[in-house]
Amino acid sequence: MFRLPGHVLANLDALAKRLDISVNLVAKLIVVREIMHIPAMLEEHDKQLANMHQFLREMAFRNEEFLGEDGDRRTEAAEAVMAKLDEVMRAVDSIRDAAFVRPSAYIEDLIKQHDERPVQESLGV
Repeated sequence: MFRLPGHVLANLDALAKRLDISVNLVAKLIVVREIMHIPAMLEEHDKQLANMHQFLREMAFRNEEFLGEDGDRRTEAAEAVMAKLDEVMRAVDSIRDAAFVRPSAYIEDLIKQHDERPVQESLGV
């Protein structure tokens, strides 16, 4: 499942034997423990994208006001600017939708199954 250098794989195998679980489960648990920080990073990422979207909306409103003040200002170039702003805002929305964290019980169940064993043994140093 994971491509690891030989020395890392040997250490991972030794750890799995000590814990009496599969090497893949050890690797998954390590990865899961590390990715627990990702939701906080994604939340900050989403906030930044929301700020970008808000900025683009305000720019579009200002552009509309500017173009609405004098009918002669409405040109093909101004319409192209509005179309591009709309396109960029849709792209930002798509990125936000794609980055939304969808919880999975599978990984939580793996961790719980390991952590809630009746006997926990400390590893030797």
